[in-house]
Amino acid sequence: DVAQSYNNIGAVHRKKGDNDKALEHYQKSLAIFLKQLGPEHPDVATSYNNIGLVHDNKGEYDKALEHHQKALAIRLKKLGPEHPSVAISYNNMAYVYKAKKDLAKAKEYWEKAYAIRLKKLGPNHPDTKDSKAELDALKE
Repeated sequence: DVAQSYNNIGAVHRKKGDNDKALEHYQKSLAIFLKQLGPEHPDVATSYNNIGLVHDNKGEYDKALEHHQKALAIRLKKLGPEHPSVAISYNNMAYVYKAKKDLAKAKEYWEKAYAIRLKKLGPNHPDTKDSKAELDALKE
């Protein structure tokens, strides 16, 4: 519960644009989750994901990708290749590649996210529509 609280506080700071405070709280959350749940728990993946989002916000794209890849590896192993959380990882990696101007990689990851979301969430889910919109924008 303490780790989840740190995570939630980090989310508030991230939404407010205070990336350093967000990172501080996400790292505290990660440390607790690692100690209490082990390195392959989905909550650890969520912490890595959130740290990746902060690094993306800060323009630290290689660090962002590193953390998103860690999250993805755990999610694939523990949740399976068609889980919506895997799609979240693919989607976040696509945004980082877009920021890095690697549109081919961004497209690759949005296609993966979209396929999972379409199958698991349906065509009318906001996340599915988001992935589709990003793919359509790349075509333009």
